[in-house]
Amino acid sequence: MAGQDMAMRQSWLAIAGITLAGLVLRLLSARGGLWLDEAWSARLAHDVGTPLGIFLNINHDNSHHLNSLWLQTVGLGAPSWLARLPAIVTGTLAVPVAAMIAAPRGRWPMIATAILFALSPILVTMGSEARGYAPMALAFLTAILLVDRWLARSDAAYRPQIAIALCCFLGIFSQMTMLFGIVAMGGWVFFALWQRGGPKSAFTGSLSLFWPALLATLLALAIIAGAAAADPRGFQFGSYEPFDLKLFLHGIIEMFGYTIGWPVNSLWLLPLVGGAVIVARSAGASRMAFYRLAILAFPAMLALLQSGNVGHPRYYLVAGIALLLMLGEMTGSAIASAGWRRVAGAGALIAMLVGAMVQNIELIRNRRADPAIAIAVMQQRAPGGTRVFLERPTADAMVEVAAAQARYPVTLQHTPCPAAPFILADRYKGERFPADITLCGGTYRPIAGRIATGMSGTHWRLYQRQGR
Repeated sequence: MAGQDMAMRQSWLAIAGITLAGLVLRLLSARGGLWLDEAWSARLAHDVGTPLGIFLNINHDNSHHLNSLWLQTVGLGAPSWLARLPAIVTGTLAVPVAAMIAAPRGRWPMIATAILFALSPILVTMGSEARGYAPMALAFLTAILLVDRWLARSDAAYRPQIAIALCCFLGIFSQMTMLFGIVAMGGWVFFALWQRGGPKSAFTGSLSLFWPALLATLLALAIIAGAAAADPRGFQFGSYEPFDLKLFLHGIIEMFGYTIGWPVNSLWLLPLVGGAVIVARSAGASRMAFYRLAILAFPAMLALLQSGNVGHPRYYLVAGIALLLMLGEMTGSAIASAGWRRVAGAGALIAMLVGAMVQNIELIRNRRADPAIAIAVMQQRAPGGTRVFLERPTADAMVEVAAAQARYPVTLQHTPCPAAPFILADRYKGERFPADITLCGGTYRPIAGRIATGMSGTHWRLYQRQGR
C-alpha cells in the first residue's frame, strides 16, 4: 500500500512538471499581435461598451461571450499576453484535469494523457489565443470528469448534477461547440446505463443526472437566441460557407492532424483514427460509447445534416479532446504492460510527441503571422503617425488593435484616394498577393509581410507608395 501511495505521489509530481511544460508552451505561443479573429472579438467587445451589450448587442459567431467580457475589461490596447490570459490559464488547467479523468486506469494512462494534453498542437494553439475554445475545453473536461466519477460510484451521496450544469452553462458561453460535447456526454451516460439495466433504467438514470444540465443549456441557448431575435440584424456570421464535402474532409483531417501531431494533411488520417476507435477497447480504453459518439458520430452527424462552415478545424475540438483521452488510455495501458505492447505504446506516444513539437515550434516561430510587425514597420518609417489604405475591410480590427497596443496613431482609410502612404493587403490560404499595386496615380511596392502557418493567423503584406 505504501508503495502504491509513493508511486501515485511520483505520478502527480510528474504531471505537475508536464503541466508546467504545457504552460511554457502556451506562453511562448501567445506572443505576437492578435490575429484577425482575436482582433475582431476585441473590437466587437470594445464597441458595445458594456458587459450587458456583449450578451444583447453583438450577436456574432466571432464573439465568445466570456472571452469578450475579458477583452472588454482589459481594453482594446491590452498587451497580447493579457488578452490571451484566460486561454493560457484554462488551457494549462486542462492538463491535470485530463490526467484526473485517466487516473482510474492507472499511473501510465495518467501520465500519457497529461503529456498529450500538454503538447497537442490544437490545444496549444487554442490555449494561447484570445478566443473561447480553451475555456470551453476546460468546462467540457471537468464535466467529463464528474460524469465519469458518477458512473463509477454506486453511492447516492455523490450528486454532481449542479456542478455538471454549471460546466455546461459556462461552456456554452465560452464557445457554443460545447453543445456537441453535451450531446455526446448524454449519449454516453444513456448507453452505459442501458448496458447495466436496460432502456428504462437508462432513461431515468440519465434524466436524474442531466436534468439540471438540460435546464442550464436551454437557458444559455434561450439567452443567445433571444438576443439575436431582438436584434434587427439577427445572428451574424463572419463568413458562412454551405456544406461542401471537400471542406468537410479538410476540416476533419486538419483537426485530427493538429490533435495528434501529424504534420502532413492526409486522407489516411481518417481510416487511422477510425481504426483506433475500433480497436480501442481491446487496447485498454474505457468510455467507448463516449469516444464513438464524440469522435465518429459527431462529425458524421454534421455531414448528414449538410451543416455549413464545416471546413474550420477548430469547430471539431470536442472530437479532438475525446480522441486525446482515448489515445492517452491506449498508449498508457500499453506502456504499463510488457513485451511488444509496451514498445508499441511507447513508440506511438513518442511519434505523436515529435510531430506535436514540430507543429508547436512552428507556431512559436510564426506567431500567427504577427500583424504587430506591420505597425512596427509603419512606425519606423512614419514616426508621427500615418494613414493606411486597407485593401479589404477584414483587416480593420487587426490593424486597429495592433496600433492601439503600440500606442501609434494610424488612420484607417477605406477608399483608395486620396493616396495613402501605405496599403495593407490581407489574404487567406491559397490566395496570392500582387507584386506591386498601382492605385490613385501611384505605385506601391511591398516592404513587409508574413505568411501564417498552422491553424490560426492571417497572411498580410504591407506596401509603401513610391516617390514620396
